[in-house]
Amino acid sequence: MNGFQKERRTFRHPPMTKRELEWRGWNECDVILISGDAFIDHPSFEIAILGRVLETLGLKVGFIAQPDWNDLREFTQLGRPRLFFIVSAGKNDSMIANYRPTKRPRKIDFFSPGRLPGLRPDRASQVYTENCKKAYPDVPVVLTGHEATMRRFAHYDFWDDKLRPGLLAETEADLLTYGYAERSLTQIARVFARGGNALECRTIRGVMYKVDRNREGWEQYIPPDHVKLPNWDELVASKTSFLEHFRLINNNIDYFRKPQPLVEDYNGFTLVQTPPQRPLSTTELDRMYELPYSRTPHPKYREAGPIPSFETVKYGIITHRGCFGDCTFCANHLFEGRYISQRSKDSIIREATLIAGLRYFRGWISNVGGPMANMYGMGCTLPEERRAECQRTSCLHPTPCGNLKIDHSEYLDLLKSVRCVDGVERCYLSSNLRVDIIERDPQADEFLEEVMRYFLPGHLKVPFEHVSNEVNKRLHKYDECCVEGFIQRFQKLAKLPGLEELYVTPYFVSAHPGSRLEDAIEVALFLKRNNLDNCQIQDFVPVPGSASSVMYFTGIDPYDEETVYRPLAYRERKLQRSLFQYYKPQNERYVFDALKEANRLDLVGEGDGCLIGKEPAWSPFE
Repeated sequence: MNGFQKERRTFRHPPMTKRELEWRGWNECDVILISGDAFIDHPSFEIAILGRVLETLGLKVGFIAQPDWNDLREFTQLGRPRLFFIVSAGKNDSMIANYRPTKRPRKIDFFSPGRLPGLRPDRASQVYTENCKKAYPDVPVVLTGHEATMRRFAHYDFWDDKLRPGLLAETEADLLTYGYAERSLTQIARVFARGGNALECRTIRGVMYKVDRNREGWEQYIPPDHVKLPNWDELVASKTSFLEHFRLINNNIDYFRKPQPLVEDYNGFTLVQTPPQRPLSTTELDRMYELPYSRTPHPKYREAGPIPSFETVKYGIITHRGCFGDCTFCANHLFEGRYISQRSKDSIIREATLIAGLRYFRGWISNVGGPMANMYGMGCTLPEERRAECQRTSCLHPTPCGNLKIDHSEYLDLLKSVRCVDGVERCYLSSNLRVDIIERDPQADEFLEEVMRYFLPGHLKVPFEHVSNEVNKRLHKYDECCVEGFIQRFQKLAKLPGLEELYVTPYFVSAHPGSRLEDAIEVALFLKRNNLDNCQIQDFVPVPGSASSVMYFTGIDPYDEETVYRPLAYRERKLQRSLFQYYKPQNERYVFDALKEANRLDLVGEGDGCLIGKEPAWSPFE
């Protein structure tokens, strides 16, 4: 390969080294993005989208991915950015990415080359910001991503088991953007490009900034129509204040409800959050997802081994953003919003055609969906000017809203069209399906049969989360009748010719606030009754900023102020998880101890309704 060919190949990716800057003839970057994940120039990763969007402004954009935080030279390898740094912890909160629910370090990292752990620091946003400021004290730093969104206000931290201040209060960062920040960051870039500073960005929606109260005239930087949150001292002193803190934030996150700026006071300074940005239009999404991504990891990882997160989405297509479910344990609606912003069918078909022409494509598109796949083509039918009247936080809980459009026809038509693209032999559906939406669609059988026949890789993964009505009330999920109805519908369709080998893989969350051993036994009996012996389990982890983390910390449901039981002890969490997988031989003793503790030894024996056959010979807790 001659030098010209090598240079052309490298140019497909944004620069990550000084040598790549020289090849482009650049003396400096305008903006440098720092990420806790390996850099993959693919539209499934928001850091890649941000870089490509900023390039459309004519800016020179560089990337530093997973820098060694103990070596300051890593943060100076691209030189001093002309405008600012953008810092993201990665696709997930860094503590969730680095630690298991048991608080032990993870042995593999799906966002690192070769699955190697330890390439991202704990509390990455803080560590990266500190190093940026050490290297270039006068260069502004803007925080973005999931970690910044979830931790922008005071929040409960599971790993420290205490409240922590908002990120801007703990770091020297100048600004923070929350949610998908393409529009916010382009506006920030324009302010910095004309010589402005962080406080001049206070009129931009979707940002948070810090005001020093010792500065003369600081009052002018506080919006007059703001909502004042309980201050830090009040939050530390009273869990009741923390509940009110959550409610005020939750009531001001919806663009269409005319939210107000939020103000949170600390000792000597104030954090101010501006109202959220308007959801992106279909035209904006189409333009953004059709930017010239290379759709591959950077060539520097060629010898480092595969990146699992890339292998999952390599040939996948994002159809929409947003989720109107408002599950209490999930951060998707906090990051993406509760209104669906979707791409046009034509744009998605163009991307499928592009994928079909890739050199290493073998005919299988891995996914066509979003956070919840079957929300495409659905959403609120109220005119925008009337959406402020709606007081619901969820369009689905406790029952679907009368103004919610539930119709799978548009999504089904999209799936059929993608499957018919030249070069596409098979199209899979890897994103989760929302069960209660399917159950309330009159054409549910037609949709589900089509999905089962043409879009499943042998099984359907469904996030049931739980089957206990008490726990689902805290989760804002389904009732048991809805789950049972879906299982019966699936099993009926699975008897059709060609569908006999398909099965359901249920996904559950164990030890969520509100869950007792009796509730976990209810899940085990549900699995036994429906012959489901391949479920996936996620031990509950309180995601910062979520309603579930408030329940876990306070023992009170912030929506109805009812007291909530919390399974805090490691032993009980282990027992609940074992009940969810009662059929595994290694869980027999845990299951027996759980049944004995719950006074349900009637479920031990040889009967059809029993969970285990007899008492095991040893106890793991003796």
